[in-house]
Amino acid sequence: MKSVLFRDYGGPEVLEIVEGPVPEPGPGEIRVQAEAIGVGVPDMLMRSGNYAWIPPLPVVPGNELAGTVAAVGPGVEAPAVGQRVYVNARELSQRGGCYAEYIIVPAASVFALPDTLKSEHAVALGNYQLAWLLLNIAATPDAGDEVLVHAAAGGVGSALVQMACAKGLHVCGVAGSQKKAGYVSELGAETVIDRSRDSISECVLQRTDGAGVNTIYDAVGGEDFASNFKILAPLGTLVMFGYIAGWPDSAILDSMRERFGASLGFRLFSIHVLDDMPELRRRAMEEAIKVMAAGAALPRIHTQMPLEDAAEAHRLLESGEVIGKIVLVP
Repeated sequence: MKSVLFRDYGGPEVLEIVEGPVPEPGPGEIRVQAEAIGVGVPDMLMRSGNYAWIPPLPVVPGNELAGTVAAVGPGVEAPAVGQRVYVNARELSQRGGCYAEYIIVPAASVFALPDTLKSEHAVALGNYQLAWLLLNIAATPDAGDEVLVHAAAGGVGSALVQMACAKGLHVCGVAGSQKKAGYVSELGAETVIDRSRDSISECVLQRTDGAGVNTIYDAVGGEDFASNFKILAPLGTLVMFGYIAGWPDSAILDSMRERFGASLGFRLFSIHVLDDMPELRRRAMEEAIKVMAAGAALPRIHTQMPLEDAAEAHRLLESGEVIGKIVLVP
């Protein structure tokens, strides 16, 4: 079988195609034949050596795979051969392993896929799992609330916009270009801010008649992060779940203190808090599968590429021009 791996950390050029024997499942394991493989930011971080959960070298990257059970090991009663399943590395003993035509995983780790859910869509489920957690665990906005989503055209951002709309929230999305702003509007956001041209604060306060939004989801961070507190409504919550632009100034408490009477909330959220909470983690994924299978929220596929083009897929993702999901197809 073919797989993609890297032996040293570096740019996309370190990814190489290798041939090896088709692996056999052991007791309690299954062999899944890949139909679609998701390409995501954690894969790039793993390849560059900037990820806290990198397996020992050499590494086969890839954290999401959808396919069909091709063989089962001793003692496995379910899933059966022929069952369509989704593999997410959050359920495995270590991250990675999905850039391959076949993967061996514990039978209990996979998720059954309904026939209504295509494999190329399923490999974005990790984003929708995180979006569900952000809307139901990290903060709990009620139907009718105003929410702001930064980086709304990104993988998690777009899933968050869709799932927030499905929950009955009034969504304002922030994007980095006119093209991406158009995409966020297509996702269902009532208001879209092109941060390359408009002031986020002015747009939000104008939209809400000066009241501010109830919840803000920010995966960007950076030097402008503290300005979020200026546009939160009283009792509002700011959730930071990433730092694409770097960590904000540690003195953000000063910005909160300026509005002490508004009783603002701030939460740092990482899905890795669920590494030792399998029941909640799997529940979040099952909820994401339900939403996606019903057609209430589906990812946009930017492009599908052969597995052999994994390096080019990484270059494309790093370009910042991707709108939607990059999918590798064996």
